[in-house]
Amino acid sequence: MKFLRFLFKGLRGRLTLTYTLVTVLALMTLEAILFISAAAYTQISDTESYLEDVLITLVPEARSYLQPEQDLPGLQVWLNTLSRKGYASLEPQGLFDSPAAAIVHNSPIFIISPQGEILARVPASGTSQFIPYSEPVFNQALAGTQNIQKLNTQDENGNYWMAVPIFQKDHNLPVLGVIVLTVEPLPVRNLTDWVTLLGLALLAGLVMLVALAPFGAIFGYILSRGLTRRLSNLSTTAQAWGKGDFSFMPPPDRSNDEISALGFQMREMASRITNLMQDKQTLAQMKERNRIAQELHDTVKQQSFATLMQVRAARNKMESSDLAAAKQSLLEAETLIKASQQELGLMISELRPAALEGKGLIEALREYVDSWSTSACVPVTYKVIGERSLPFDVEHTLYRVAQEGLSNVVRHSRASAVIVNLVFEENQVILIIEDNGTGFDFAEKQQSGFGLVSMHDRLIELGGKLEIRTGVHSGTQLTASIPLTSTLQSTGEKNA
Repeated sequence: MKFLRFLFKGLRGRLTLTYTLVTVLALMTLEAILFISAAAYTQISDTESYLEDVLITLVPEARSYLQPEQDLPGLQVWLNTLSRKGYASLEPQGLFDSPAAAIVHNSPIFIISPQGEILARVPASGTSQFIPYSEPVFNQALAGTQNIQKLNTQDENGNYWMAVPIFQKDHNLPVLGVIVLTVEPLPVRNLTDWVTLLGLALLAGLVMLVALAPFGAIFGYILSRGLTRRLSNLSTTAQAWGKGDFSFMPPPDRSNDEISALGFQMREMASRITNLMQDKQTLAQMKERNRIAQELHDTVKQQSFATLMQVRAARNKMESSDLAAAKQSLLEAETLIKASQQELGLMISELRPAALEGKGLIEALREYVDSWSTSACVPVTYKVIGERSLPFDVEHTLYRVAQEGLSNVVRHSRASAVIVNLVFEENQVILIIEDNGTGFDFAEKQQSGFGLVSMHDRLIELGGKLEIRTGVHSGTQLTASIPLTSTLQSTGEKNA
């Protein structure tokens, strides 16, 4: 089972199997080509062997009746026997031997002397004179030619008309005579022969496969080892990036191919992402600094200036011996200092979001609400409906919106009670902050800022939205919602 998993699951196993199959297929293709070529060649060369067998078979038998002495009666008997047998060559001795040359049925057979006399014939009786079908072929036989291609020709029926020279034992000229006969063309191999030949070819291929397939497998394993190692390096790098570690880089690859190009592109991409993250972090820090500066300017600085005015007024009234008025100014200065402390406390808690300290949104928001309630002296009812893990960006955004919303409550609403609800639905998460304060003119506050733009921008980045219901002397309800797409949900599950 481990071996099968190696072959079909791992890239190295698949590449090894691929190289092995390619080796096998190439071998089988080569074998098929050779088999077809050999079959075509043997069909051509077998014709010559087929006719040469006639020459090899008939010449020694006919010569025994003409040398050293002529035995014409015996020669006639031999010729009659040859005609009755119907074959001019021996039966094949093996699969690759030429088949026996069949004599055309009822065709005449002559044995002609060098002087042109008929020494024997079939049929034995007859008055017709011998007329060669091809004078050039017959003359080549009289001249003692041994080239089988010059000793035959095809007639109008496709049969081979042959003139076979009967050589002397020492092959001296002149020839002892010429056998003239007509044989059928080379028969096509039957199905059994072809099946046998194919079986032999497959057997040879199997032997070569057993011998060569291991070399293909070894070669594929060695070559794929380098490829899988390089791809594994890229995969490890991608996993590190998935965890946010862009300092991890794929090792340099000196191979000039697509994988090395991919590694180079990944390094370039990591460098760009790192730069973008640094730029984004710098921009976020600048925005946060500007926001803090604006908050300090709008609250603490103004309160500090008012406090200074009250202290100066108290001093002047003490110099004029108006102690009651001086005491009242000091009380007002004390109130302003407490308000400044409260504002600073709220701003410090905003700079240290609990969600960034390893706590979930629910617990972090609970701690912040409790702290805010204590600092603002406003009772808060905190309620969570449903519960699920969320991506960090969603938790951070909702936490910041809650901070901004509660900050607006303590600064502007004069509320005596606040309700904070965190609602988890199937496709979205909703944060609701509701107070019983004085409310405000939404259009006027939207133009003047009031932190609404900051909350709106944070939510828009995640596809969320901000809804505010308010009116003068009617309290305020702030609703922030963020959709939970499949991507965000899966990210939240991983973070959990």
